[in-house]
Amino acid sequence: MKYLSLLFIIITLSTSVFSQEEIKIEDTKDGGTFPLYEPKGRNDIPSKEKAINFGAVYVAQWAFYLGSQKEIIEDHGSFKNWYVNPFGPRFDKDSFEYNIFKHALVGNYYYLFYRSRGYSEKGSFFWSFISSLAFEFTIETVTEKPSYQDIYQTPVFGAVVGIGFEKASFYFHEWETWYGSVLGFLINPMTLIPQFAKENEKVAAIPLIDKNTYGYLVTYRF
Repeated sequence: MKYLSLLFIIITLSTSVFSQEEIKIEDTKDGGTFPLYEPKGRNDIPSKEKAINFGAVYVAQWAFYLGSQKEIIEDHGSFKNWYVNPFGPRFDKDSFEYNIFKHALVGNYYYLFYRSRGYSEKGSFFWSFISSLAFEFTIETVTEKPSYQDIYQTPVFGAVVGIGFEKASFYFHEWETWYGSVLGFLINPMTLIPQFAKENEKVAAIPLIDKNTYGYLVTYRF
């Protein structure tokens, strides 16, 4: 869980300097602590913004991999693997639970990130697929060959899970209460990104990183 928190920090800090005009922001009806918003899918995202968003995910992928696979990299990683393994994809022998659930969860965060940046559902799926390929063929190859299952399972199952989580998140946000917003952010933490992309002085995030722990502290000023 600490590595997922680190991934979210990196993505948030990497994208917070860009405005998100397509995000609708309103005050809650009951004076709750969070604004209500709804992403609008865009088909005119500039190439520069696409490159920045993809780069943010790519940096987060490297950080997550280096942090979570440190021992495996030390035991089995090599520079030779990094440029030889991409040419030898194979079907891996990971457990069903690992291949289905873990990769679906990771793909879910890819999908929700791109959605939070205003991409359409099709666009989010496409870029999730590209990000998944980038991880399989340019990062994980330090220790192993690309996996055929992971190439399609991560973005496909991730998108399915992401669509469900997104709809559930919006359902709770539409309660227009502070506790509904909290539930919405817990289910889909990527919806916090537009809060930092907008000029919102009431919201602040502080990374918490030490030798054994990675995380973040999010505060909201009433």
